[in-house]
Amino acid sequence: MEGREQRLLHASPRHDFVIYVIALSNIKRYMSIEFIGGTCGFIIASHAMHSELLGTIGSILAPVLIRLVLKWQERISEFVERSLPRFSLLF
Repeated sequence: MEGREQRLLHASPRHDFVIYVIALSNIKRYMSIEFIGGTCGFIIASHAMHSELLGTIGSILAPVLIRLVLKWQERISEFVERSLPRFSLLF
């Protein structure tokens, strides 16, 4: 799909535009990570350090760290899935 997207982006010098379709589940996941992670990061950092400045920093960093952990878990699960022998071939 990358080649097609690149062709669409560089189609012609006219004023063309590209429409991206994003699944609603991805938007809901992003928003929940941002709102819940940011709020929790603010509350935990501000109460732990007794500083509103560190709470603001925590609200910025928490969603980024949550997304990093989720990507890491996805990579680990894909690696385990590929490395396990295929038991379905036995049955």
